Order: sequence, then C-alpha cells, then structure tokens
Amino acid sequence: MPLYWLCYQHNNQISVVIEPGASPIHARLRASLASLYEGEFTEGHELDRKWRDRPHPHGRLRCGFS
Repeated sequence: MPLYWLCYQHNNQISVVIEPGASPIHARLRASLASLYEGEFTEGHELDRKWRDRPHPHGRLRCGFS
C-alpha cells in the first residue's frame, strides 16, 4: 500500500503525517480516524517506493514544525 505525506496547518504551525492508503483520500481518512492530524489540510504527496520498503519502528509517524 502506498505511503502519503499529509500536511496540515494549525496556529501558524505545520504538522506532517505519514500514513498508508490506497489513495490520498484514503490516507486522509485513516489519519482522521486515528486523530493524527490537527488543523486544515494543505497538501499531500505519495512517497517514493523506497520509503515503503522500510517500515518505521514505531508504526505511524507524526512530525510537527513551527
């Protein structure tokens, strides 16, 4: 299943969620159901295949930037 890089903006901060999904909409739905996002969705991109071959040791990954 492809991985998607989803960006959200909230209170002048940008959060990034990397989530698997069959499509960008599916990945956004999964992030929403898992309460991984905060704020308004701004953009999303499919990650290269090389990212799918190495699973993150902690499962889902969420990064916040100010």
